[in-house]
Amino acid sequence: MRNKKVVFTICLGFLSAFLLFNNLPINQLLESRNMLETISYFPEDEQVDFIEQGTEIQLLELKDENEYYLEWQFYSMTDTPVYLRQDVSLLFENGILMDRKYSVSNTEEKITGKATFQGEDSGRHEAISYHYAEIHYPENIIKSKQAISSDVLYIIDSPLSPILTFREPNTTMEERSKEILDSIIDQQLNYIWDRLIEKFQIKREEYIHIPFNELTDYEHESLPGFTQAETKLVMGKLWESIYKYYILGVDTFDESKYDPLGSTMPLILLHEHGGHMIILYETGYQRKQQLFQHIKR
Repeated sequence: MRNKKVVFTICLGFLSAFLLFNNLPINQLLESRNMLETISYFPEDEQVDFIEQGTEIQLLELKDENEYYLEWQFYSMTDTPVYLRQDVSLLFENGILMDRKYSVSNTEEKITGKATFQGEDSGRHEAISYHYAEIHYPENIIKSKQAISSDVLYIIDSPLSPILTFREPNTTMEERSKEILDSIIDQQLNYIWDRLIEKFQIKREEYIHIPFNELTDYEHESLPGFTQAETKLVMGKLWESIYKYYILGVDTFDESKYDPLGSTMPLILLHEHGGHMIILYETGYQRKQQLFQHIKR
């Protein structure tokens, strides 16, 4: 975790050169939370729908010139009561997992979750939520319904002007700040992902590369080479694995437990022939992880 931060701070020198008066060092805050033990994907239930789901990040309070509080919330509602409702939401700062929250109920159609996050200086904050419903029918028939939502908030901290917050840039300064910050974050993540691909001797040209924060692009679109129905299956199996290993902090090789906060954002490698996918990430302790998931079509 410390090595990642050192490398990232060095990369920020370029951004500081552009924003001579807008210094953008990156800080991280780790906080553990207890989670439920599992999410299990079952065949898609076409008779149940989410009538609303969402994830939101907003600036809640400025503590002083460099520190602030963000409010992060997620929610979803089904159109009918179901056996189990469960949502899990992940908060990333500059491509690093900073927190995870969940909400669960077997009595309410609508569930919500909310938390605050204390940040320092500039950064890209992304929250990605998985909304899950489990439906039980007679004769031990179990089905499920799923949805994904996300939000992103940029914080630009300058000593010469008030803190800027935006999802999409509206000024030239915001556009340039976003471009440089994204470039630094993406460069660092790509460096880590390239090392993982090399470590596990993966033939990168045989896979479609999908960064974790792009999963919501496939909420209503099909994955390349898959139908919409197959896409739902892949997404369900993906989140089932992500929950068990990445969110709960279980080593993919020896099943030992670790604190998942500080892990890099995962990269999903979807094989071009659709038979399997690989999920790659690095823990805060520089432990490289590879999660292999078969896809039955």
